[in-house]
Parts: sequence; structure tokens; C-alpha cells
Amino acid sequence: MTPDRVYLPNSEACFVCGEENRAGLQVRFYVEDDVVKMPLTVREHHCGYKNVVHGGVVAAALDETMGWAAARSIKRMCITGELTVRYLQPVPADRELTVCGRTVRAHRRMVQTEGHIEDSQGAILARAEGRFLPLSVEETLQVDDALLYRGDEERVFDELRGTA
Repeated sequence: MTPDRVYLPNSEACFVCGEENRAGLQVRFYVEDDVVKMPLTVREHHCGYKNVVHGGVVAAALDETMGWAAARSIKRMCITGELTVRYLQPVPADRELTVCGRTVRAHRRMVQTEGHIEDSQGAILARAEGRFLPLSVEETLQVDDALLYRGDEERVFDELRGTA
């Protein structure tokens, strides 16, 4: 772990961050300079064509990364209200990839985000925009209770525990 990198919790079953989901991506999100990031390493079953990541997997990775950006900005778990993905070029499965998401605008009732997938040379392969809707305090804490914490993760929702 680098000093400017803070990890986020993950879950057991989620397709993107679920540690126990053998079909999933099994990634760990982290934050650098207020941008949520995740390394994207895919396996053959995540591809639509040989060595090309399936568009649904690309969308899921962007959605989840931007969802964490939204959650961090308003301290509530969010659900996706709208997701727009622009596939700029095929996303290759044999390259080191990073998914990035950040909040553009945050309001009490909706968070607007943007994200992209880039390769190790900085080429942008896909871009996305999303609108996320916050869960209630109770729903957020229920989700948080099911997340896996090891001790080094950012405790995004702890301040809600005093208000619940």
C-alpha cells in the first residue's frame, strides 16, 4: 500500500469486488487524489471475443467504480439511476488496465459521475457517465454491515452510525 492510496471495503459475492465470486472480477478498489480506481485484470470467461473484454464487463467495472465515487462524495451507498458508456476501442484482456471514477456534481438526491478505462500507456479505451441515487441511512448501514473490512480501508459510512 502506498501512502497516498487508501483502500475501500469489498464484499463476498459482488460480481466486481466479491472475493468469493469465482465468475467475477475479484478486485479491490482504492482511492488516489480523490479518484476511485480499480485494477482490471480479466480472465478468459470475461471476454466476448478472444482477448476482447465483454462490453457488459466493461460497463460493470465502470458502474461500480463510479458508484463508489458517488458513495464517497455523499457518505451514502448509491444505486445506479443512469449509466452511459462510450466504447472508444476494444478493451484488450492482455493489458494492464485501470478503471477510474470521480464525482462531477453531488446533490442530496443525485450524484453525477464520470469514469474511464485506461491502459498502462494512458490510452483511454472507454468512457462513462453515470447518475446515482442515494440509499437511505438505514439501507446504507445495512450494506456497510455486509462489507469486508481488514483494518486499512476507508470507513466511508462511520459518521452515519451516530445519526441512525
